[in-house]
Amino acid sequence: MVAYPARLEPGGEGMVMLTLPDVPELVVVARRAREALRKAPAILDTILSGYACEHRPLPRPSRIGGAPLVTPRRDWMALVS
Repeated sequence: MVAYPARLEPGGEGMVMLTLPDVPELVVVARRAREALRKAPAILDTILSGYACEHRPLPRPSRIGGAPLVTPRRDWMALVS
């Protein structure tokens, strides 16, 4: 299964913002990094579902050493191949 590297950045008022460089549509804002990482897979599934419905190629994950990874709940690569 594919996993996308995430960027976690501190936000205002103690919040954290999680983004995926390879899937720019995904943005999660949460109180803690752990919470953002927990929410991201479901959001990623929704976005990748949109890619599949629009017959767009799914983004390939880049390699960013040491970055936390977000894995979708479904294996979209297998579903659209």
